[in-house]
Amino acid sequence: MKAAEIPFIVKGVLSTKDAEKCLKAGCKGIQLSHHHGIMQYAVPPLMMLSEILQVTRGEIPVFIDCGIESGMDVYKCLALGATAVSVGRHLMPLLKEGAEATAARIKEMTGELAATMARTGVRDLNSFDPMVIHQRRF
Repeated sequence: MKAAEIPFIVKGVLSTKDAEKCLKAGCKGIQLSHHHGIMQYAVPPLMMLSEILQVTRGEIPVFIDCGIESGMDVYKCLALGATAVSVGRHLMPLLKEGAEATAARIKEMTGELAATMARTGVRDLNSFDPMVIHQRRF
């Protein structure tokens, strides 16, 4: 933040108002998160991504967290404009099985992402087209 003179990323942003506050505070990025559903009735991060991207206007990176279970989920987030995607919570149970099991799942998710990109003609992480994702509000 500006006051602390260090780069700072805020996790738990779910509204345009929060995104505006983060910009004003000098945050270097925001992570859209509903804290993995522990807050009942919190808005899923993907439902707010479009509106928050309009507020941030590319000035800071916007990361997505929560509910990311496959390479297809990663694809959806990136196609809709997220800068990057966090998958940590989904991998937590695998940590008990060890680093190899965790690495294998990450590799599998990467393969799922690559396959989906190939099927939709996305050649790299900068070539996503949000039009391939059906967007519907609930």
